[in-house]
Amino acid sequence: MEKNNLGWIYYNHAVITTCAPHEEPNLQPLEDGSVWDLKSSDGTKPLFARYTTDFDCDKETGFWYIVKDGPFVMEELSKKYQKQVLKSLERCEVRRIDALSEIDELYEVYAAAVDNYQNPDNRATKDMMLQGVKEDGLEYWAAYDRSTGKMAGWMSCSNNGNWTETISAKYHPERLPLRPSDAIHYTILTHYLNDLGQKYISSGSRNLNHKTNVQEYKVRNWKFRHAYCQLHLVYRKDFKIIVNLIYPFRNLFKKLDNITIFHQINSLLRMEEIVRSN
Repeated sequence: MEKNNLGWIYYNHAVITTCAPHEEPNLQPLEDGSVWDLKSSDGTKPLFARYTTDFDCDKETGFWYIVKDGPFVMEELSKKYQKQVLKSLERCEVRRIDALSEIDELYEVYAAAVDNYQNPDNRATKDMMLQGVKEDGLEYWAAYDRSTGKMAGWMSCSNNGNWTETISAKYHPERLPLRPSDAIHYTILTHYLNDLGQKYISSGSRNLNHKTNVQEYKVRNWKFRHAYCQLHLVYRKDFKIIVNLIYPFRNLFKKLDNITIFHQINSLLRMEEIVRSN
């Protein structure tokens, strides 16, 4: 990922904006073509640019961010869920941690969680996680079993001043009965929205790459909501020709989604379908 002062970064064969979802992106690099000079660490150049506008518009656009507006009020949760949260807080102590000094426990939880996945992606080594923690500048929160002192789960957050984005979270499968996710969510919502008075917490944009229940969990239990926006794609000239040629065959490609290259193509074509539908 290449950082710069243009308001854009290279990410996974594309360039994306670094501004907040509610901010208007700097489109000058797209207009003068300088955005296409961004590249990955191995010299790979982007195929397309992606950005959003009209954050939190009234129209259901097919693309959204999952957000929780401040302040956080416990009573807005269902009574049943309030009881579950209180139980999780009785069982777990949540605190912000120095990720470097807790790297062994962070990695233990990460490794146990990944080993429990049915189809895990490439597993990071401890050295890779250590390097990431040194560079990411994120705030890490961890839940500890009050009876044993062992870490039950953790979450990393990007504090952007007037808003925060949750980045990653992992929970030890053997300690899930403690419900560390509930304890951590209660703590970060209280901290960022109430204590710091931030505008909102974002759980990221709509995931078109793979199915996930994480965002649905936040909407259902923590009253996050869909903040609709307009998705925009701008292709490199030569790549635009390819997209136009394969777009009519998108339904055929969906049948081959279990093949990695077609899965990647399908993610892009789903975005293109959203753009064309608005």
